[in-house]
Amino acid sequence: MSAGLTLGIVAQRMNNSAGDTEALAVGDGVEIREGRHGRGVFATRAFAEGDVVEHCPVIELPGPEVVGRLSDYVFKSTEGDDEVLLVLGFGMLYNHGAPANVDYAQETPRTMTFYTLRDVEPGEELTIDYGEEWWQTRGLEPDA
Repeated sequence: MSAGLTLGIVAQRMNNSAGDTEALAVGDGVEIREGRHGRGVFATRAFAEGDVVEHCPVIELPGPEVVGRLSDYVFKSTEGDDEVLLVLGFGMLYNHGAPANVDYAQETPRTMTFYTLRDVEPGEELTIDYGEEWWQTRGLEPDA
């Protein structure tokens, strides 16, 4: 299984530690479902600190060409100052959390890896820290 992420893109009833909820997509140890900030990534199994949650393929795009709502879902590239990354897999759907329980790194020009910062229990939402610049450029305050 490539990077441990196989999608079952079918809405189905899932029974997990949070109770019966509608899973919008299912991967290896994670699922997409509705949370307090809209769609989010939730653990369906326990993760230990430092575990890889997923390796996501990315598409590099010229930053100035990414406008509108899509700009909320791209990441800065470590490969080029004016490049942004459109992260595939579940990568675009990690919500902000303070403190976050997941971090990410651009491992290669074409891959973003998400890994846990602490132990995570089944049913927990997996969140990342959007960073101060994300909030400042939108005139918003983070809602932990």
